[in-house]
Amino acid sequence: MRPSPLAQFVALAGESVRDAVRRRIAIALAALSLLSLLAVDSCTACGSGSFVVNGQPFDASRLFGWTGMILYALVALWSVALSGALASDHLEQTLADGSALLALARPVARGTFALARLAGALAVSFGTGAVLLAGTAFFLRARYGLALGPAVLAAACAALSAIAVGALAMTASLFLPRLATIALVFAGVVAIAASNVAGLAGAELAPIWEALHRFGPPIGSGVALAVSAWTGRELPASPGLVLARLALWATFAPALLTVAFRRVDLGRARA
Repeated sequence: MRPSPLAQFVALAGESVRDAVRRRIAIALAALSLLSLLAVDSCTACGSGSFVVNGQPFDASRLFGWTGMILYALVALWSVALSGALASDHLEQTLADGSALLALARPVARGTFALARLAGALAVSFGTGAVLLAGTAFFLRARYGLALGPAVLAAACAALSAIAVGALAMTASLFLPRLATIALVFAGVVAIAASNVAGLAGAELAPIWEALHRFGPPIGSGVALAVSAWTGRELPASPGLVLARLALWATFAPALLTVAFRRVDLGRARA
């Protein structure tokens, strides 16, 4: 009896998780996440309730909301970029070593195989990202007294962004070399986040940056809107619209991956 598509997906996703855990890039990303968390620990430990500026006492607690917003947003964007880096060649590698041919000979639908590889890469990156974001939220709560609600909402936005970026990176890896794909991931996350920040600040953007801000995955906007509650200021964007765009990209990008993978020549070999 042929297994159902769901059963095939679960089995392949399990294999994908095991493959991702064994890869050197996963170990490197976990180490980078640990170093990032240590850096957050050091940064938040520098905070104090007050200090003296030009002989006058200054209440630093007024800056804690802004400091927490910037720090948590940077950590969230870093987590998204790491997710894209891990997913960038997790599918392409199966084409290079021939394991994709073996899996698809069972038979398994190409879309099921591609989505299972994406799920495995995202499961590992979500694990490291969750530890990193939870640790950052803990430090901000314990040392700055910031509420956990905005952090949870920002983490959810980062998760949707990671799905979109991971799927887009995996799609790009089918047509680009490995290093080019990883470079594209980090450059893309920085470019989109920067355009989002500039757009929310009311800056006049060049057409290409305006297009990224309005139509690209709102990676920076989603996180910024969530943690802006710590500053007490409202940003000029609709949270509902931004969340809907994130959900749309998190749906569209995996669909694009399945379409692209169906058109790939499985018999090719890459270095």
